[in-house]
Amino acid sequence: MLKNWCIYILLCLAGIVFFLVYQMWLAWFCLLLLLVFPLASLTVLLINVHSCKIETIVPKAVKIHDEAEVGFQVAGNSMLSLFICRIYLSVRDVMADTTIKKKIESHQGGVHFYPVDTAHCGTFVFEAKKVRVYDLFKLFFINKSLNIREEVVVRPVPEIPKAIPQMNGFKARMLRKSSSTYSEIYDVRDYVAGDPIKNIHWKLSAKKDKTLIKEPQEECFGHARIYLSLNDERDAIDTKLGEVLFTSNYFLERDIMHRVRVLPPKKREVSFDIQSQRDLDTAILRILHMTLPKEDDHDE
Repeated sequence: MLKNWCIYILLCLAGIVFFLVYQMWLAWFCLLLLLVFPLASLTVLLINVHSCKIETIVPKAVKIHDEAEVGFQVAGNSMLSLFICRIYLSVRDVMADTTIKKKIESHQGGVHFYPVDTAHCGTFVFEAKKVRVYDLFKLFFINKSLNIREEVVVRPVPEIPKAIPQMNGFKARMLRKSSSTYSEIYDVRDYVAGDPIKNIHWKLSAKKDKTLIKEPQEECFGHARIYLSLNDERDAIDTKLGEVLFTSNYFLERDIMHRVRVLPPKKREVSFDIQSQRDLDTAILRILHMTLPKEDDHDE
């Protein structure tokens, strides 16, 4: 901006010299134009500040290693919408807990695209709280507050683990009390007043010389568990997330309820019960919003 003012002052000096030498109507006109020019430019800027709008174009369903960009489109409602603006943008990588600050410069009607880092899975928050609006010749500027906050979630892609899960190993069998009285599996306990007589185990009661009751049991399946340990190695986390996604989908296709257990070091674990694709999507989204532990956290 200082450069533009220097050029304007030099033009004014040249106009004055031209006026003193020539002293005709053209010299008057040029000198008057140079003197009025900043006032006209400032007036147009004041009109444009109120009409300046920043619209965002956010990509959907971004996966790791995809090409993705966030667009910032500058628009104005006034007929005199001739301005340049500078957007002060901050980009936060939630998982790495790092923030990059950028200045984006564009003009009315222009669109600036900022690339999204899709080298790793995670959540990226784009925030812009201020825009600086300049007149067309960058002699003046006015700051304007913004309230732009957009999220881009870079999701993992399914990755086949080294060993495909075997169903026999992941269906955790256990027994629970059955509501059916005809179950072939049962537990034996001491008789309690009020128990139905038909459930008395007569043979064993005679042998033990006390009244015993058959309590019907049934076989059921507990939760299969998928473990995800967190660390600061982004490549390893990308691979683990891909394997979790594949394994969880593998279970869902076979109607196996399971649990994803996230294990941050030195912190309480977080677990997600997965019974549907929606549960899995919610779990992955929440994991991608977690902050990965720093290297120092492992040494504590």
